[in-house]
Amino acid sequence: MDSTRAYCLQFGPELHQIERIPLTAPPVARTPTGRRLQLAALLRHLREQKGLTQEEVGALIWPDTTARSAQNKITRLENGDGGISENDLHALLKAYGTTNGVALELALLLNSGTSQRGRWRGPRAAHPESSRQYVDLEEDAALIRLVAVERIPPLLRSESYLRAGSPPAETVAAILDRQRVLFRAEPAEVYAVLSESCVRRIRGNSRVMAEQITHLLRLSQCPNVTLQLVPFDQPPGLAADAVLERFALLRLPAPGVIGEFRQHLDFAFTMMGGRVYPADNVQPYEQLWLNATMGALSPETTRRFLREMLRSFRAGPKE
Repeated sequence: MDSTRAYCLQFGPELHQIERIPLTAPPVARTPTGRRLQLAALLRHLREQKGLTQEEVGALIWPDTTARSAQNKITRLENGDGGISENDLHALLKAYGTTNGVALELALLLNSGTSQRGRWRGPRAAHPESSRQYVDLEEDAALIRLVAVERIPPLLRSESYLRAGSPPAETVAAILDRQRVLFRAEPAEVYAVLSESCVRRIRGNSRVMAEQITHLLRLSQCPNVTLQLVPFDQPPGLAADAVLERFALLRLPAPGVIGEFRQHLDFAFTMMGGRVYPADNVQPYEQLWLNATMGALSPETTRRFLREMLRSFRAGPKE
């Protein structure tokens, strides 16, 4: 096995072996959050395919509840904000004409795996409540797109960069656990656009930054990782007005292809002040992503830039 491939299957300066994690029956999400949102998309699709409104469905399932309350239950369910009992789910699927087959089995499977009980214990408890939806969807994502300024995104940080500033051990362990999405048997596809400020802003010292850039160079050789850098001094041919914002786009597989069901589910998140905020509308971030990539160096030119940065940090002071 070549050294690049070995690095893609292992992780960290000590090359901790990454456990190969078998996928659940695709495309069912691994996490309760992902399954709840997949179920929401599936139920919305089945309702629309049947030609029913939320009000009509609510009245069928909960006839003794006020019309507004019943509709709100359907709305919350289709937004992934609420759960549903197995009995009510069977009644809902019956209203949609789904009493057997793949859709029924899939809906029941998704609904059975939405409990968060015990999930945020141990190192995972270090993730604040505001970040937990993002952390779960990051684990479920087949495609992760990141735009970063000032700091290297957690998913791409070396262990020494993570430990700079002496954060709690639980925080470091929680982020290292998240990074397993890069190295599992069927890893997420990761595309990252980094501002030059990410590799100029020193965290720790020159040695830490040299290790971080070495880590980025190794990651960039993995077949599932693509890195691009937006330089301060942009060469001719790049979009000169690329103003970067910190955000992430996560794409999950849709829960099965039934009729005209869409192939994937997209989510956007912004990062401000150490917090992660879900965005209501993904489309503006798709345009921001396009703008960022148009203002970025190619992956190969990015590697050349990073190698120059590495030489600079290695030549600089260690402390």
